[in-house]
Amino acid sequence: MARLPNLERDQLKAEDQKYYDEIAGSRGSIRGPYGVMLHSPDVAARVAHTGAYVRFDFTMPESLKETVIITAAAHQKSQYEFAAHARLARQAGVSDATIKAIADGTAPNGLTGDEELLVRYTTELLQDKKITDATFNAVQEKWGVRGVVDVTTLIGHYLLVAQILAAFDVDLAPGMTAELPV
Repeated sequence: MARLPNLERDQLKAEDQKYYDEIAGSRGSIRGPYGVMLHSPDVAARVAHTGAYVRFDFTMPESLKETVIITAAAHQKSQYEFAAHARLARQAGVSDATIKAIADGTAPNGLTGDEELLVRYTTELLQDKKITDATFNAVQEKWGVRGVVDVTTLIGHYLLVAQILAAFDVDLAPGMTAELPV
C-alpha cells in the first residue's frame, strides 16, 4: 500500500490546482508518481515539465524513447514504471522480444540497430556508472550533441520517477501487470 495517498485536485490549495491541471493536461490524468508528488506541488510541476519535454518534445521516435525508459525502469527494478512504459513501448512498435530481453536483463545482447545502441548506452550508464567513448560517440554521431543530452536527461528523469515510486511504495494501478522478475 502506498505510503502517501494520491491527491485529487480539490485537495490542493486553490493556487496549486493549476499544477494539477497542467500535469493532467499533458498526460490525460494524474497517476503513478504525480499523485504522490502533488504533496509538493512545485516539485510535481517541475518534474512534470521535464518529463513532458523528454517524453513528447524531443525528436527521437517514440519506440526508441520507450526502449530507453523501460531499460532505466528495469535497472531500477521499478515494476510500476516498467509496466506503464512497456505498454507504451508495445503501442509504439517495440517487439515483445525486446521488452522481454530488457525485463530479463539480457539486453542489449540480441538487439540490433538503434535499440541495441540505446540499451547499451543506458546500461553502461546505470550499471557501469560510466559510458565508454565508443558508445558515447556512437550516440552523439547518430543524434548529435543535443540528442545525447536529451537521451541522458530522459534516463535521469526516469531514475527520479523510479525513486519516487519506490520511496512512496506506489502500487501498480488497476489493470497493470508486473512484468519484471521479482
